[in-house]
Amino acid sequence: MRPAARLQTLSDLLAETLSAKQAADQIVKNWGRANRYAGSKDRRFLSDALFTTLRHYGGLRERLGTGDPLLICMLAYVSCFDEAWPLDEVLALADGQNYAPAPLTEAQQEILRDAVARPATSRAGQLNVADWTLDELDAGLGAACDEVLAAMATRAPLDVRVNRLKADADTALSALRDEGFEAAAHGHIDGALRVALPANVSQSKAFTDGLIEIQDAGAQAVALLGDAQAGDTVLDYCAGAGGKALALAASMGNRGRLIVHDGDRRRMRPITQRAERAGVSIIEAGDEAMLATLEQGCDVVVADVPCSGSGRWRRAPETKWRLTPQQLTDLNQLQLEILLEAARYVRPGGRLVYATCSVFASENAAIIEQFLAAQPSFHRHTTALQALGFQHADAGLGEVQFHPLNYNTDGLFCAILGCEELPASA
Repeated sequence: MRPAARLQTLSDLLAETLSAKQAADQIVKNWGRANRYAGSKDRRFLSDALFTTLRHYGGLRERLGTGDPLLICMLAYVSCFDEAWPLDEVLALADGQNYAPAPLTEAQQEILRDAVARPATSRAGQLNVADWTLDELDAGLGAACDEVLAAMATRAPLDVRVNRLKADADTALSALRDEGFEAAAHGHIDGALRVALPANVSQSKAFTDGLIEIQDAGAQAVALLGDAQAGDTVLDYCAGAGGKALALAASMGNRGRLIVHDGDRRRMRPITQRAERAGVSIIEAGDEAMLATLEQGCDVVVADVPCSGSGRWRRAPETKWRLTPQQLTDLNQLQLEILLEAARYVRPGGRLVYATCSVFASENAAIIEQFLAAQPSFHRHTTALQALGFQHADAGLGEVQFHPLNYNTDGLFCAILGCEELPASA
């Protein structure tokens, strides 16, 4: 593709992403399938450029004073890409020939020239977030808020989990390095490896043989905090595609019962194939009839609830521009409902793990407060986080907010809640 055609395509993809419900990476994949003439370098450029533009969209729009997709992309070329383009070269791409953008008007050129010289001045624009989310972010991240959001405006790293059922960390590292991947221990999360980008790990022998699973280190930490043991009965109540379930199974040494459930059963379709590759045989799909037999019967229940995804903005930056205050309010209600429902399955003396991939206070600490007010038989497990090695956790609250600065992960929240033991005479 000519550079000018790339610019026009990027503008079209940005417009589609901001108006659609599909994930940005899926939109790019769909475009690639429909436009086979585009080579691998073109597809890689467009994917990287789209994600970079989305991560910086707030500041770009503020500087321009318009959401015009073409002007947004042209300013991104000048201001955001690793290899910045001179403004005159970007303007020259809009020549109207061979799938190029039409030439800019004098007014559009003036807007772009002014924007190049003018930084974003509002805090929301500088941090590349919607203005209405600032209170939520400050409450969730505290004094670290601005630094965390700056880190979340960068490209996301690639982490893999060592599958303890088939390998130890040294074996997995050696396997990856033998295939030419640069990898090292994560440094904060036990069993997590970080792989240098670019890397198509899913095509590696280490992956196909089940030695590793692709999973952010923060998600791996949530599974570790479940502290599931061999022989336990464990319920992954919002299992999704099964990443945490596989990690829990490894913690259990593939011994015990591991029931997976999700409100949308279609999301669990990949679990069977993933479990087979990982050598996991203890996973059971829990329908309503099975769940009825599990009430107050599980040693560990993990509720990784639907959320805003604000902690994953560097992986899915389109979501921060699609979220609305009403959607967040609806999510908060759903989160509390799910946590209350999941609590039914925890045995006395058992553990309930609440998790989100969010950095918003209303989805995290606020939900725990409401839950504990409604469920006096539960308490904050104030020692588990430190006992498992998470020293940044708040010992008094039994919860931790993971983010790129403290644990070098995505933004995830986890709280551990204990169910009161029955009296000895009971």
